[in-house]
Amino acid sequence: MAHAARVSKVTPSPAPAVEPLRVALIADVPQWPAAEADTATLFETMASRQIDLVVHAGGIKGDTESCGDAVLAARQRVLDEAPLPVIYVPGENDWAECQKPVNGQFDAVERLNRLRELFFPVDATLGRQTLPVIRQSDQALFRSYRENVRLLKGNVLLVGLNLPGDNNHYRTEGGRNGEFEDRREANRQWLARAFSVAAQHGVAGVVLVAHGDPQFGNGWEKRGKPSLFDAFVRRGARDGYLEFKRQLRDLTGKFSGQVLLVHAGDGSFSVDKPLRDAAGKVVVNFTRVVLPVGSPSQWTELMVSPGTKSVFQVRLQNGPKDN
Repeated sequence: MAHAARVSKVTPSPAPAVEPLRVALIADVPQWPAAEADTATLFETMASRQIDLVVHAGGIKGDTESCGDAVLAARQRVLDEAPLPVIYVPGENDWAECQKPVNGQFDAVERLNRLRELFFPVDATLGRQTLPVIRQSDQALFRSYRENVRLLKGNVLLVGLNLPGDNNHYRTEGGRNGEFEDRREANRQWLARAFSVAAQHGVAGVVLVAHGDPQFGNGWEKRGKPSLFDAFVRRGARDGYLEFKRQLRDLTGKFSGQVLLVHAGDGSFSVDKPLRDAAGKVVVNFTRVVLPVGSPSQWTELMVSPGTKSVFQVRLQNGPKDN
């Protein structure tokens, strides 16, 4: 009597666990020459605590400090001499407000282009240890936008956007708002591409980093299409972040993972859920982190744990103790 061959059942090996990723979040440091050495010490402290990556959300000079090459080059050296990889996105003090007399009356676009030359010369992070990154300048239509960046690491996608805090550098002068409109389109396409990449790779979360506060609490959900008459009809400035918030809401609502927005703030550290859908309900998979006023004495730690429900855990840390 023939016996059927015994077939052993093969149990597939479990997928390797993704190691937690530890990221240091900072903004508005160093401001003024006196803070350069303290910021360098802060980077050394982060390295000693096994941090994997530093994300700088912009603000490398004081609001009344010169935008000249000497200052920018000095701050570039501070970031590039950090012992860890550093992703940096520009803030308004770094370029958008450089036309002010106190900052040297520079042309803002010229200063932005100079930042691009100094801080983003190659497709890699700053710092003594570097990681390869993807820049928007890889796209033919957006060759100049080297500051818009993304990095896939630890099953999360980190995305940097040039979204400055002076109402997104929207100008109220007459005529075409060229810089704003061109960068708005670049940001729109970069954000859409980021979520497409996140979906393709099945990442657990997306971390968006910008300097400016998008002003989630200004009633933007009820506004129609922006127009040149906004300032007259509503007696207020045109919302320079309106299109960004609408796109962010749509993309987050379709994304299966968690979304974290990190930006600088004018006050204390906070974590909240300010994004609402078209029906006014809280978008539960979106979280916002507002970084504290820049100081080398504090920094924010982001722990990314893709195997957990929340994915992101954030806490405020003390920097080096004063001597």
